[in-house]
Amino acid sequence: MTDDRIPGRQRTGGAGLRLAAVGWILYWAARAPDAGQWDSFDYLKQIVTHHPSDLGFGRPIFLGYNIALWEATKKALGLETPAVASVAVAATVALGGLGVFLFHRAARRLLGPRGAALAALSLLLSPVYALYSGYVMTEVPMLVALLGAVVVLLEGERRSEPAREFAAGVLFGLSVGIREQAVVWVGAFLWLFWVLRPDARARLGAIARFGAAAAVMTLVPVVALALGDPARFAARLETWLRVIPTEEAQFARNLQASLLYLFATAPAAWLALAGGAAWRLVSRLRRAPHAAPAVPPVPHSGWGALCCLALPVASLWRDADVQIHPRYLLVALPAALVLCAGLYRRWFPSDEAAAVWAVLHLALFGVAQVPIQLIRQVQVERKAYVRMVSERIPSEALIVAGGYSPMLDYYRIVGNRPGWTILWSGWEWSREKARATIEDALARGRPVYICDGPYAWLNFELERLVTPTPHNPLGAKGAGDVSNPPVAPAIVNAVCDALADLGVDHVEMPLRAEKVWRAVRESSRAPATAAAPLSG
Repeated sequence: MTDDRIPGRQRTGGAGLRLAAVGWILYWAARAPDAGQWDSFDYLKQIVTHHPSDLGFGRPIFLGYNIALWEATKKALGLETPAVASVAVAATVALGGLGVFLFHRAARRLLGPRGAALAALSLLLSPVYALYSGYVMTEVPMLVALLGAVVVLLEGERRSEPAREFAAGVLFGLSVGIREQAVVWVGAFLWLFWVLRPDARARLGAIARFGAAAAVMTLVPVVALALGDPARFAARLETWLRVIPTEEAQFARNLQASLLYLFATAPAAWLALAGGAAWRLVSRLRRAPHAAPAVPPVPHSGWGALCCLALPVASLWRDADVQIHPRYLLVALPAALVLCAGLYRRWFPSDEAAAVWAVLHLALFGVAQVPIQLIRQVQVERKAYVRMVSERIPSEALIVAGGYSPMLDYYRIVGNRPGWTILWSGWEWSREKARATIEDALARGRPVYICDGPYAWLNFELERLVTPTPHNPLGAKGAGDVSNPPVAPAIVNAVCDALADLGVDHVEMPLRAEKVWRAVRESSRAPATAAAPLSG
């Protein structure tokens, strides 16, 4: 069997295009009903206003191409502002399918045609990749740019290598401008240059050309932002460096979350690999004959696993946000799929094994739709709630938005509510600033609304003071039960007062007729004819 991977050039079939077409249909049908998560609405507002926020400041390429796409589409089709969400989601869906196509092309050079088909099917049916291919988020576009750089390096004639190295560097720089997390792929590209270039001089030249192009594309938008508003640039840079939660106490939880979400990005591939390893172990223990692998391994696979998989995952162990965002692990998904599909293909090269792989992926993708549909339902309810707020709140109001901050701020823009002031939660939230803002609005007679979901709907008519108690960890105090505890002691005191002339000064709770009778009988001044209590 010939090995048509890494060296040389090979014919690309239509399997990648077919998988990409399925991806476009699948991702569009399952797209988010309200553009996605917290960050999505912040991005949409920036696309409409052309003003980057503290979050968008670090993703200028993502904002730039979305602004250009929105302005061109709006002008060509005469769209109104609320249509920006549909245009941005459509762009992410298109990039999601393109990512499947590019990954298939790259995997052909690493795993061969059949191994690439297994890996690309895994990417197509990755629950997390499919979910975020329908969101206005940065992870999928970042992956597409990175995969494009890999394909440029792997394909082409030898004489065009310098040009392709420059082009790959440009794409890498663009990926960093889409999402800064792309820098963790530096090790992956160094491994690729080690595999692709035959000697040290060629490797150093390739790295220099790639690095120069990447540095230029990364620094150009940064320099432009710095020159445009130096003071604002310095403040935002300080915000970025300060807000990432990197407490040492979070390390163990970050490690656990990163491994859990790495599995969640490709559960079928990991289960197939684990099942295959267990099968081979049992076969060895039974001394069953094993055929030699018909598929050669990926060159320098150990270093590849370290540079392309282990390092991107380890980079998240100091970021506590990884505990709540499985999308952070998408950066390691291509390497994980190459590892799983490559080993599975080597161990089980038959068509029957490939069918098992496909069936397992289809089954687990279907199972994953159950929690995903719950997420969709929450998004539908959030969208309905925000629309209700936009209809009922008057034109002049201060809105304490909580978890709805970016959504309500976005609807302020597209819903023509210039009189709204949004008190954001998030990176720069301050208790003192929030209190001062609310007090100022109340002093001016502006209505103040808390809009952190249907159960929090409230209009502030008076100033609200919050004074946590120091006597419990939650700082909570009772509101309606304060009058209940004294009732029973008050009744006992009344009984003792009534029996004081008989020498009774104490009766244990709870009060019963027999207990009161015995207290009277045992008193030194009790009458000798005291009757026993009625029974029953």
